[in-house]
Amino acid sequence: MPKPRESRHLVPFEVLAVLAIAVVPLPEPVPAALPLLVVASLSLWLRGRSWADVIGGPVRGSTAAAVGALAGGLALGFALLAGAPAIELLGPRAVEWSAHPIVRGNLSLLALVAVYVAATAVATELALRGWIVERVLELSPGPPVLPVLVGAFAEALLAPGDGPARIGAALFGIGLGWMYAAGGRSIVAPLCARLAFEVGAVLLEGLRVIG
Repeated sequence: MPKPRESRHLVPFEVLAVLAIAVVPLPEPVPAALPLLVVASLSLWLRGRSWADVIGGPVRGSTAAAVGALAGGLALGFALLAGAPAIELLGPRAVEWSAHPIVRGNLSLLALVAVYVAATAVATELALRGWIVERVLELSPGPPVLPVLVGAFAEALLAPGDGPARIGAALFGIGLGWMYAAGGRSIVAPLCARLAFEVGAVLLEGLRVIG
């Protein structure tokens, strides 16, 4: 990976951009990942880099993809079988899994929503791991604890829903951040994990397994 320009003077603007995207209401069909990806692309360009630099890395290929997909599937199973019941025991409300109720029993809409969710997952992972976590790694050499936590905080900040949903997003973000750092700073494994988790949830909702 080529050595990037640190451009520390950009950090306040990058932080403000992430906070603004998290706070300012967006139109209903527009995911937060879209404006975040635009800001991330601009940040990379100003530092003389491109997405090709981030998507690469020494660990890539089918093995990383398979490990990521397996981890995402296991995370989804754990969330369904253990995470949701634990949250329901601690709170007064049942966990609402239904994010796309229109897919239930409708294969055509299921396919369209799955494509939308997959595209959003790619944009989210590029922005969170490929930009935010990578940016902190650039600025703070050493153990990747801080970058992973910053990425998890951003994940929670941008996640829709209440407190338990944000806590779950943060834990998911920690796992994806660790995969990114441990995988040689390649987004292949965390991206496949996110795809398996989010697209898997849509498929289960379409099959009426969750609601």
